[in-house]
Amino acid sequence: MKGLVKFYHPDETLIYHIRKSFCKVVFLNNQNSLVVEIESDDDLDHVEEDSYQNDYPQIFMNIDDFAVSVKSVNQLAGKVFRIPSSEEKENEHGEPDEVYYTNLNINDEDDLETDENEVKFGRDGKGNLKMLWTGICEDFVAGNPDPLKFKVSCIFSEDENEEEFDED
Repeated sequence: MKGLVKFYHPDETLIYHIRKSFCKVVFLNNQNSLVVEIESDDDLDHVEEDSYQNDYPQIFMNIDDFAVSVKSVNQLAGKVFRIPSSEEKENEHGEPDEVYYTNLNINDEDDLETDENEVKFGRDGKGNLKMLWTGICEDFVAGNPDPLKFKVSCIFSEDENEEEFDED
């Protein structure tokens, strides 16, 4: 469970260390679905005193219920998915419902959508599943109309001695 989340604000890059993460493929509503959760720690030792990040010490990101063509996590390596933030689907009553696939939660308060999500899976040198998730989100730092780019680099491993993973 090592990795980083970076938000590329024009004034500074906000860097979050991943504390907890998991990735699953679950069978839900007659289809295989991808579920990913990323939670940062709230340690700000690496952050300057005047950094925007001091106002946003912790983030939580997830992908939920996105249909995939694989049956297990082991089959994700080598796959690339382009995931919309949401889409309209028909519910069991034949009415349209908005289904959200991605979410960014800031400070356990504000839920933001992410867009232009691209998620790539591979393996590290030890055979662990790794993920690179890129996209954009609302500028939660300054409220500018231009979205912020973000990147999540993560290795799904239980080994606490893994080196920090950051794929540029």
